[in-house]
Amino acid sequence: MAYTEEKKLMNYIYIPIFYFFSSFVSTFLIISVNLSSNLLWLHSQNFHISFQMFFELLFKDLSNGLLFLLIVLVTFLIAFFTTPLIRYFLPIKRTLSYSIAGLLSIFVMLKLTTYVFTGAVLIAGMRSLLGFCLFCLSGMFGGFIFGFLLNKVLK
Repeated sequence: MAYTEEKKLMNYIYIPIFYFFSSFVSTFLIISVNLSSNLLWLHSQNFHISFQMFFELLFKDLSNGLLFLLIVLVTFLIAFFTTPLIRYFLPIKRTLSYSIAGLLSIFVMLKLTTYVFTGAVLIAGMRSLLGFCLFCLSGMFGGFIFGFLLNKVLK
């Protein structure tokens, strides 16, 4: 194999790594937003929360977040596979297109979970408009990371 073919092959090996990394980042942000929302509500009910308690709860939520990570992995997989098809017809910058894909994938996932459970909002952090928007922005940030990292290896 020629040097350029080997380099091209190595660049494509990075794509799954970028996919998992951006999914981990989005999951971490979503879990953090959810926890912060819950703790703010508790604080509004005159429940004292220490920094130590915050980090203990964050670690516990992250360790129990495997199912949520799997859901984010599936939603990002669908979004990141369809984005190149859309970019074929619409010349949009890679970081912008993957940012939009990440935002929309989390938006659809949150709406579908609400729809499947007949309107019940299962994720406490998304009961407010602010929490819902922050969840979607977490997906947008994950998509941005994926597009940014792709820009570094794919020209």
